[in-house]
Amino acid sequence: MTQPTSPDTTHPPVNPKPAHPLLRRILFVIPSLHGGGAEFVARTWMGWLADQGYEVRVVLTAGDVEPGYLPEGVEGRSLAGQHGHVAKTAALRRSLIDWQPDVAVALQVYPNLVLLTAARLLPARVRPRVLVSERNLVSLGLPGSSLAHRVKIGIAKRIYRWADHVIAISHPVAAELVSAFGVRGDRITVVANPATAKLRGTPRGPGRTSVHARVDGDGDGAVTESGADRTGTATIVAPGARRPGTANGIQIVLACRLVEQKRPLLAIAAAAELARRGVAVEVVSFGGGPLLGDVQAAARQADVIFHHRGWVETWFDEFGDNAVALLTSSREGFGNVLVEAAAAGYPSVAVSGALGVADAIVPGITGELALSARPADLADAILRAAELPLDHIEPWLARFSEQSSGADLERVLISTLERA
Repeated sequence: MTQPTSPDTTHPPVNPKPAHPLLRRILFVIPSLHGGGAEFVARTWMGWLADQGYEVRVVLTAGDVEPGYLPEGVEGRSLAGQHGHVAKTAALRRSLIDWQPDVAVALQVYPNLVLLTAARLLPARVRPRVLVSERNLVSLGLPGSSLAHRVKIGIAKRIYRWADHVIAISHPVAAELVSAFGVRGDRITVVANPATAKLRGTPRGPGRTSVHARVDGDGDGAVTESGADRTGTATIVAPGARRPGTANGIQIVLACRLVEQKRPLLAIAAAAELARRGVAVEVVSFGGGPLLGDVQAAARQADVIFHHRGWVETWFDEFGDNAVALLTSSREGFGNVLVEAAAAGYPSVAVSGALGVADAIVPGITGELALSARPADLADAILRAAELPLDHIEPWLARFSEQSSGADLERVLISTLERA
Protein backbone atom coordinates (compact mmCIF):
# COMPACT_ATOMS: atom_id res chain seq x y z
CA MET A 1 0.00 0.00 0.00
CA THR A 2 1.24 3.48 -0.83
CA GLN A 3 2.46 5.42 2.17
CA PRO A 4 0.80 8.79 2.84
CA THR A 5 2.77 11.85 1.81
CA SER A 6 2.38 13.34 5.27
CA PRO A 7 1.04 12.11 8.61
CA ASP A 8 -2.72 11.87 8.75
CA THR A 9 -4.45 14.00 11.34
CA THR A 10 -7.88 12.82 12.37
CA HIS A 11 -10.60 13.90 14.77
CA PRO A 12 -12.97 11.06 15.70
CA PRO A 13 -16.48 11.51 14.23
CA VAL A 14 -19.08 13.00 16.54
CA ASN A 15 -22.78 12.23 16.53
CA PRO A 16 -22.64 9.90 13.48
CA LYS A 17 -25.91 9.47 11.59
CA PRO A 18 -26.98 7.13 8.79
CA ALA A 19 -25.62 8.35 5.46
CA HIS A 20 -27.37 8.21 2.10
CA PRO A 21 -27.02 4.73 0.56
CA LEU A 22 -25.35 6.08 -2.58
CA LEU A 23 -22.99 8.39 -0.73
CA ARG A 24 -20.55 7.28 1.94
CA ARG A 25 -17.11 8.75 1.26
CA ILE A 26 -16.42 12.33 0.19
CA LEU A 27 -12.99 13.69 -0.67
CA PHE A 28 -12.25 17.43 -0.83
CA VAL A 29 -9.23 18.92 -2.63
CA ILE A 30 -8.32 22.48 -1.64
CA PRO A 31 -5.13 24.57 -1.40
CA SER A 32 -5.04 24.83 2.40
CA LEU A 33 -7.29 24.82 5.45
CA HIS A 34 -7.30 28.58 5.98
CA GLY A 35 -6.25 31.84 4.40
CA GLY A 36 -9.22 32.76 2.23
CA GLY A 37 -12.94 32.56 1.61
CA ALA A 38 -12.81 29.29 -0.34
CA GLU A 39 -10.96 27.59 2.49
CA PHE A 40 -13.57 28.74 5.00
CA VAL A 41 -16.39 27.48 2.77
CA ALA A 42 -14.66 24.11 2.32
CA ARG A 43 -14.12 23.73 6.08
CA THR A 44 -17.76 24.56 6.75
CA TRP A 45 -19.02 22.10 4.12
CA MET A 46 -16.70 19.35 5.35
CA GLY A 47 -17.73 19.84 8.96
CA TRP A 48 -21.43 19.79 8.07
CA LEU A 49 -21.11 16.63 5.96
CA ALA A 50 -19.11 14.89 8.68
CA ASP A 51 -21.84 15.78 11.16
CA GLN A 52 -24.34 14.01 8.89
CA GLY A 53 -22.39 10.76 9.22
CA TYR A 54 -20.40 10.80 5.98
CA GLU A 55 -16.75 9.81 5.85
CA VAL A 56 -14.91 12.98 4.82
CA ARG A 57 -11.27 13.48 3.91
CA VAL A 58 -9.37 16.46 2.55
CA VAL A 59 -6.21 16.64 0.47
CA LEU A 60 -4.32 19.95 0.52
CA THR A 61 -2.35 20.89 -2.57
CA ALA A 62 -0.18 23.50 -0.82
CA GLY A 63 -0.75 23.99 2.90
CA ASP A 64 0.07 21.78 5.85
CA VAL A 65 -2.58 19.93 7.82
CA GLU A 66 -3.14 22.12 10.89
CA PRO A 67 -5.33 20.28 13.44
CA GLY A 68 -6.78 23.55 14.74
CA TYR A 69 -8.44 24.19 11.39
CA LEU A 70 -9.46 20.61 10.63
CA PRO A 71 -13.19 20.03 11.26
CA GLU A 72 -14.15 17.25 13.65
CA GLY A 73 -14.55 13.91 11.92
CA VAL A 74 -12.41 14.90 8.93
CA GLU A 75 -9.06 13.34 8.03
CA GLY A 76 -6.44 15.49 6.34
CA ARG A 77 -3.45 14.86 4.09
CA SER A 78 -1.07 17.35 2.46
CA LEU A 79 0.72 17.23 -0.89
CA ALA A 80 3.01 20.10 0.10
CA GLY A 81 5.98 17.71 0.14
CA GLN A 82 5.39 16.77 -3.49
CA HIS A 83 7.33 19.04 -5.85
CA GLY A 84 5.82 19.87 -9.21
CA HIS A 85 2.41 19.43 -10.81
CA VAL A 86 3.11 15.88 -12.04
CA ALA A 87 4.12 14.68 -8.58
CA LYS A 88 1.09 16.25 -6.91
CA THR A 89 -1.24 14.75 -9.52
CA ALA A 90 0.32 11.31 -9.11
CA ALA A 91 0.04 11.51 -5.32
CA LEU A 92 -3.62 12.52 -5.53
CA ARG A 93 -4.28 9.67 -7.97
CA ARG A 94 -2.82 7.23 -5.40
CA SER A 95 -5.08 8.70 -2.71
CA LEU A 96 -8.12 8.17 -4.94
CA ILE A 97 -7.12 4.54 -5.49
CA ASP A 98 -6.33 3.88 -1.84
CA TRP A 99 -9.46 5.43 -0.32
CA GLN A 100 -11.94 5.01 -3.18
CA PRO A 101 -14.26 7.94 -2.44
CA ASP A 102 -17.72 8.01 -3.98
CA VAL A 103 -17.30 11.66 -4.93
CA ALA A 104 -14.38 14.09 -5.00
CA VAL A 105 -14.90 17.86 -4.77
CA ALA A 106 -12.27 20.50 -5.53
CA LEU A 107 -12.41 24.26 -4.94
CA GLN A 108 -10.37 26.86 -6.85
CA VAL A 109 -8.59 26.57 -10.17
CA TYR A 110 -5.39 24.71 -9.28
CA PRO A 111 -7.04 22.02 -7.12
CA ASN A 112 -9.70 21.68 -9.83
CA LEU A 113 -7.04 20.96 -12.46
CA VAL A 114 -5.11 18.52 -10.27
CA LEU A 115 -8.25 16.58 -9.36
CA LEU A 116 -9.60 16.43 -12.92
CA THR A 117 -6.25 15.19 -14.24
CA ALA A 118 -5.74 12.64 -11.45
CA ALA A 119 -9.25 11.24 -11.94
CA ARG A 120 -8.81 11.10 -15.71
CA LEU A 121 -5.78 8.86 -15.20
CA LEU A 122 -7.92 6.25 -13.39
CA PRO A 123 -9.88 3.47 -15.08
CA ALA A 124 -13.54 4.45 -15.39
CA ARG A 125 -14.66 1.57 -13.16
CA VAL A 126 -12.78 2.97 -10.12
CA ARG A 127 -13.10 6.67 -10.88
CA PRO A 128 -15.17 8.68 -8.37
CA ARG A 129 -17.71 11.23 -9.52
CA VAL A 130 -15.76 14.48 -9.80
CA LEU A 131 -17.12 17.93 -8.98
CA VAL A 132 -15.17 21.16 -9.35
CA SER A 133 -16.09 24.55 -7.96
CA GLU A 134 -15.18 27.90 -9.46
CA ARG A 135 -15.08 30.77 -6.96
CA ASN A 136 -14.27 33.84 -9.05
CA LEU A 137 -15.00 35.66 -12.28
CA VAL A 138 -12.01 34.57 -14.32
CA SER A 139 -12.39 36.74 -17.42
CA LEU A 140 -12.37 40.03 -15.50
CA GLY A 141 -9.05 39.06 -13.91
CA LEU A 142 -7.17 38.00 -17.05
CA PRO A 143 -6.05 41.44 -18.35
CA GLY A 144 -2.60 42.12 -16.93
CA SER A 145 -2.27 38.68 -15.33
CA SER A 146 0.91 36.61 -15.53
CA LEU A 147 1.66 34.14 -18.31
CA ALA A 148 1.48 31.26 -15.82
CA HIS A 149 -2.00 32.30 -14.76
CA ARG A 150 -3.20 32.65 -18.34
CA VAL A 151 -1.85 29.19 -19.17
CA LYS A 152 -3.62 27.74 -16.13
CA ILE A 153 -6.92 29.31 -17.19
CA GLY A 154 -6.39 28.11 -20.74
CA ILE A 155 -6.09 24.53 -19.47
CA ALA A 156 -9.16 24.99 -17.29
CA LYS A 157 -11.18 26.13 -20.30
CA ARG A 158 -10.36 22.82 -21.97
CA ILE A 159 -10.85 20.37 -19.12
CA TYR A 160 -13.56 21.79 -16.81
CA ARG A 161 -16.05 20.08 -19.10
CA TRP A 162 -14.57 16.74 -17.95
CA ALA A 163 -16.20 17.23 -14.55
CA ASP A 164 -19.33 15.27 -13.73
CA HIS A 165 -20.74 18.44 -12.22
CA VAL A 166 -19.64 22.03 -11.57
CA ILE A 167 -20.55 24.15 -8.56
CA ALA A 168 -20.56 27.92 -9.04
CA ILE A 169 -20.37 30.46 -6.25
CA SER A 170 -22.83 32.82 -7.98
CA HIS A 171 -24.98 33.13 -11.07
CA PRO A 172 -22.54 35.39 -12.96
CA VAL A 173 -19.80 32.81 -12.36
CA ALA A 174 -22.12 30.07 -13.61
CA ALA A 175 -22.84 32.08 -16.76
CA GLU A 176 -19.11 32.46 -17.43
CA LEU A 177 -18.58 28.71 -16.99
CA VAL A 178 -21.11 28.09 -19.76
CA SER A 179 -19.98 30.84 -22.13
CA ALA A 180 -16.19 30.71 -21.68
CA PHE A 181 -15.46 27.22 -20.35
CA GLY A 182 -17.89 25.17 -22.42
CA VAL A 183 -19.57 23.56 -19.41
CA ARG A 184 -23.08 22.31 -20.10
CA GLY A 185 -25.77 24.33 -18.38
CA ASP A 186 -27.46 21.22 -17.00
CA ARG A 187 -24.22 20.29 -15.22
CA ILE A 188 -23.86 23.51 -13.25
CA THR A 189 -25.48 24.34 -9.92
CA VAL A 190 -25.16 27.54 -7.94
CA VAL A 191 -24.76 26.60 -4.28
CA ALA A 192 -25.00 29.57 -1.93
CA ASN A 193 -21.99 30.16 0.29
CA PRO A 194 -22.44 29.38 4.00
CA ALA A 195 -21.66 33.05 4.52
CA THR A 196 -23.30 33.38 7.95
CA ALA A 197 -21.50 30.36 9.45
CA LYS A 198 -18.88 32.44 11.27
CA LEU A 199 -21.37 34.66 13.08
CA ARG A 200 -21.77 34.41 16.82
CA GLY A 201 -24.35 31.83 17.81
CA THR A 202 -23.83 29.66 14.72
CA PRO A 203 -22.39 26.12 14.91
CA ARG A 204 -19.00 27.14 13.40
CA GLY A 205 -18.85 30.69 14.70
CA PRO A 206 -17.40 32.07 17.93
CA GLY A 207 -19.58 32.03 21.02
CA ARG A 208 -21.42 28.92 19.85
CA THR A 209 -23.76 28.81 22.85
CA SER A 210 -25.11 32.35 22.53
CA VAL A 211 -27.71 33.30 19.98
CA HIS A 212 -28.77 36.90 19.47
CA ALA A 213 -32.08 37.38 17.71
CA ARG A 214 -33.81 40.54 16.65
CA VAL A 215 -37.57 40.18 17.02
CA ASP A 216 -39.96 42.07 14.77
CA GLY A 217 -43.72 42.45 15.18
CA ASP A 218 -45.46 39.99 17.47
CA GLY A 219 -43.09 37.07 16.85
CA ASP A 220 -42.07 35.19 19.95
CA GLY A 221 -38.43 35.06 18.80
CA ALA A 222 -38.01 31.47 19.92
CA VAL A 223 -34.57 30.39 18.79
CA THR A 224 -32.93 26.99 18.57
CA GLU A 225 -29.27 26.27 19.29
CA SER A 226 -28.49 26.51 15.58
CA GLY A 227 -29.57 30.12 15.44
CA ALA A 228 -32.88 29.45 13.69
CA ASP A 229 -36.40 30.07 14.86
CA ARG A 230 -39.09 27.38 14.98
CA THR A 231 -39.81 27.83 11.29
CA GLY A 232 -36.19 27.08 10.41
CA THR A 233 -35.49 30.66 9.31
CA ALA A 234 -32.13 32.07 10.36
CA THR A 235 -32.18 35.10 12.62
CA ILE A 236 -30.14 38.26 12.32
CA VAL A 237 -27.22 38.46 14.72
CA ALA A 238 -27.65 42.16 15.28
CA PRO A 239 -26.44 44.41 18.12
CA GLY A 240 -29.65 46.41 17.84
CA ALA A 241 -27.90 49.80 18.16
CA ARG A 242 -27.89 50.79 14.51
CA ARG A 243 -29.67 54.02 13.58
CA PRO A 244 -30.82 54.25 9.95
CA GLY A 245 -30.18 57.61 8.33
CA THR A 246 -27.33 60.09 8.27
CA ALA A 247 -28.12 62.29 11.27
CA ASN A 248 -25.28 60.61 13.18
CA GLY A 249 -22.93 60.67 10.19
CA ILE A 250 -21.74 57.59 8.30
CA GLN A 251 -19.01 55.13 9.14
CA ILE A 252 -17.79 53.49 5.92
CA VAL A 253 -16.52 50.02 6.75
CA LEU A 254 -13.91 48.66 4.36
CA ALA A 255 -13.68 44.91 5.04
CA CYS A 256 -11.21 43.62 2.48
CA ARG A 257 -7.55 43.17 1.68
CA LEU A 258 -5.97 46.44 0.61
CA VAL A 259 -4.95 45.22 -2.83
CA GLU A 260 -5.46 46.45 -6.38
CA GLN A 261 -8.47 44.24 -7.16
CA LYS A 262 -10.35 45.66 -4.15
CA ARG A 263 -9.66 49.31 -5.14
CA PRO A 264 -9.62 50.63 -1.55
CA LEU A 265 -8.72 54.16 -2.67
CA LEU A 266 -12.29 54.47 -3.92
CA ALA A 267 -13.52 54.34 -0.32
CA ILE A 268 -11.51 57.45 0.46
CA ALA A 269 -12.80 59.18 -2.68
CA ALA A 270 -16.40 58.29 -1.79
CA ALA A 271 -15.90 59.57 1.77
CA ALA A 272 -14.48 62.83 0.43
CA GLU A 273 -17.53 63.21 -1.82
CA LEU A 274 -19.88 62.64 1.13
CA ALA A 275 -17.97 65.19 3.20
CA ARG A 276 -18.29 67.69 0.32
CA ARG A 277 -22.06 67.17 0.56
CA GLY A 278 -22.00 68.00 4.25
CA VAL A 279 -22.14 64.46 5.70
CA ALA A 280 -19.91 63.65 8.66
CA VAL A 281 -17.96 60.58 7.58
CA GLU A 282 -15.08 58.30 8.54
CA VAL A 283 -13.55 55.18 7.00
CA VAL A 284 -12.64 52.12 9.07
CA SER A 285 -10.51 49.40 7.47
CA PHE A 286 -10.43 45.74 8.52
CA GLY A 287 -7.65 43.99 6.62
CA GLY A 288 -4.06 44.78 5.69
CA GLY A 289 -2.30 44.74 2.37
CA PRO A 290 0.30 46.44 0.20
CA LEU A 291 -1.88 49.50 -0.50
CA LEU A 292 -2.23 50.51 3.16
CA GLY A 293 0.30 53.32 2.82
CA ASP A 294 -1.39 54.63 -0.32
CA VAL A 295 -4.78 54.61 1.39
CA GLN A 296 -3.43 56.44 4.44
CA ALA A 297 -1.77 59.05 2.22
CA ALA A 298 -4.97 59.56 0.19
CA ALA A 299 -6.98 59.99 3.39
CA ARG A 300 -4.57 62.64 4.67
CA GLN A 301 -4.65 64.49 1.38
CA ALA A 302 -8.47 64.43 1.22
CA ASP A 303 -8.79 65.25 4.95
CA VAL A 304 -10.79 62.07 5.53
CA ILE A 305 -10.72 60.35 8.93
CA PHE A 306 -9.26 56.87 8.41
CA HIS A 307 -8.81 54.13 11.04
CA HIS A 308 -6.88 50.97 10.24
CA ARG A 309 -7.87 48.08 12.54
CA GLY A 310 -6.01 45.27 10.75
CA TRP A 311 -7.48 41.84 10.19
CA VAL A 312 -10.31 41.01 12.60
CA GLU A 313 -12.08 37.68 12.10
CA THR A 314 -15.42 38.88 13.51
CA TRP A 315 -15.10 42.33 11.95
CA PHE A 316 -18.90 42.73 11.97
CA ASP A 317 -18.80 42.96 15.78
CA GLU A 318 -16.76 46.18 15.55
CA PHE A 319 -19.22 48.42 13.69
CA GLY A 320 -20.38 51.81 14.83
CA ASP A 321 -24.12 52.47 15.05
CA ASN A 322 -23.97 54.39 11.75
CA ALA A 323 -22.01 51.87 9.67
CA VAL A 324 -22.35 51.00 5.99
CA ALA A 325 -20.11 48.24 4.63
CA LEU A 326 -18.46 49.14 1.32
CA LEU A 327 -16.93 46.68 -1.15
CA THR A 328 -15.24 48.54 -3.98
CA SER A 329 -13.80 45.53 -5.85
CA SER A 330 -13.42 45.53 -9.62
CA ARG A 331 -14.60 41.91 -9.62
CA GLU A 332 -16.01 39.46 -7.10
CA GLY A 333 -17.18 35.91 -7.50
CA PHE A 334 -19.62 36.59 -4.66
CA GLY A 335 -18.70 38.84 -1.71
CA ASN A 336 -19.17 37.09 1.65
CA VAL A 337 -18.72 40.33 3.57
CA LEU A 338 -21.93 41.72 2.06
CA VAL A 339 -23.99 38.89 3.55
CA GLU A 340 -22.07 39.00 6.82
CA ALA A 341 -22.85 42.70 7.16
CA ALA A 342 -26.56 42.10 6.55
CA ALA A 343 -26.60 39.25 9.08
CA ALA A 344 -25.04 41.60 11.61
CA GLY A 345 -27.79 44.13 10.91
CA TYR A 346 -25.97 46.62 8.68
CA PRO A 347 -26.45 47.65 5.03
CA SER A 348 -23.76 47.37 2.39
CA VAL A 349 -22.75 48.83 -0.96
CA ALA A 350 -20.87 47.28 -3.87
CA VAL A 351 -20.11 48.31 -7.44
CA SER A 352 -22.53 46.79 -9.94
CA GLY A 353 -19.71 46.12 -12.42
CA ALA A 354 -18.12 43.62 -10.02
CA LEU A 355 -20.93 41.30 -11.23
CA GLY A 356 -20.81 38.48 -8.64
CA VAL A 357 -21.89 40.84 -5.85
CA ALA A 358 -25.42 40.80 -7.29
CA ASP A 359 -26.01 37.47 -5.52
CA ALA A 360 -24.92 38.93 -2.18
CA ILE A 361 -27.06 42.10 -2.08
CA VAL A 362 -30.79 42.64 -2.45
CA PRO A 363 -30.87 46.24 -3.75
CA GLY A 364 -33.18 48.42 -1.71
CA ILE A 365 -33.49 45.76 0.99
CA THR A 366 -30.04 44.74 2.31
CA GLY A 367 -27.94 47.34 0.51
CA GLU A 368 -27.33 49.06 -2.80
CA LEU A 369 -25.41 48.47 -6.02
CA ALA A 370 -23.59 51.60 -7.20
CA LEU A 371 -24.07 52.33 -10.89
CA SER A 372 -20.33 52.76 -11.35
CA ALA A 373 -17.12 53.16 -9.40
CA ARG A 374 -17.24 56.95 -9.72
CA PRO A 375 -17.10 58.64 -6.30
CA ALA A 376 -20.43 60.39 -6.94
CA ASP A 377 -22.19 57.10 -7.72
CA LEU A 378 -20.63 55.42 -4.69
CA ALA A 379 -21.71 58.30 -2.45
CA ASP A 380 -25.26 58.15 -3.83
CA ALA A 381 -25.45 54.40 -3.11
CA ILE A 382 -24.03 54.84 0.41
CA LEU A 383 -26.64 57.49 1.22
CA ARG A 384 -29.45 55.25 -0.03
CA ALA A 385 -28.10 52.26 1.90
CA ALA A 386 -27.81 54.27 5.12
CA GLU A 387 -31.57 54.81 5.10
CA LEU A 388 -32.46 51.10 4.85
CA PRO A 389 -34.02 49.56 7.98
CA LEU A 390 -33.03 45.97 7.01
CA ASP A 391 -36.40 44.65 8.16
CA HIS A 392 -37.66 41.14 7.42
CA ILE A 393 -34.54 39.89 5.66
CA GLU A 394 -34.29 36.64 7.63
CA PRO A 395 -35.78 34.42 4.87
CA TRP A 396 -33.13 35.70 2.45
CA LEU A 397 -30.36 35.20 4.99
CA ALA A 398 -31.48 31.63 5.64
CA ARG A 399 -30.16 30.44 2.28
CA PHE A 400 -26.63 31.41 3.36
CA SER A 401 -26.70 29.39 6.57
CA GLU A 402 -24.47 26.35 7.11
CA GLN A 403 -27.54 24.11 7.20
CA SER A 404 -29.02 25.41 3.95
CA SER A 405 -25.72 25.54 2.04
CA GLY A 406 -24.61 22.13 3.31
CA ALA A 407 -27.95 20.50 2.49
CA ASP A 408 -27.87 21.97 -1.03
CA LEU A 409 -24.35 20.61 -1.55
CA GLU A 410 -25.44 17.19 -0.27
CA ARG A 411 -28.31 17.12 -2.78
CA VAL A 412 -25.94 18.04 -5.61
CA LEU A 413 -23.56 15.22 -4.64
CA ILE A 414 -26.36 12.68 -4.46
CA SER A 415 -27.93 13.77 -7.76
CA THR A 416 -24.53 13.53 -9.45
CA LEU A 417 -24.22 9.94 -8.25
CA GLU A 418 -27.77 9.12 -9.29
CA ARG A 419 -27.05 10.42 -12.77
CA ALA A 420 -24.02 8.16 -13.18
